[in-house]
Amino acid sequence: MSIERKRTETVYAILRELVEGGRSVFRPGDVCSVLRERNQPMGAWLVRGEFHVLARESLIELNPETGDWRLAGNEMPAGEARRLSDVG
Repeated sequence: MSIERKRTETVYAILRELVEGGRSVFRPGDVCSVLRERNQPMGAWLVRGEFHVLARESLIELNPETGDWRLAGNEMPAGEARRLSDVG
């Protein structure tokens, strides 16, 4: 697996965790905070780029009015989130 794909999977896994933890929307800074807590920092621009990769794969979507992102197809209930490996 490429470094880029691993980074995409990491970001998507964190997004699923945020949603399963009760978040319905998120921003790149939310992912950056989780990564810092895990001692795996990633730059905000890099995370934002991964959001665009995930959007192209139809896994997340942007609300252009608020700037918030969410998992595509509304929030996915715990246990029903699609796995990135199922798509890519």
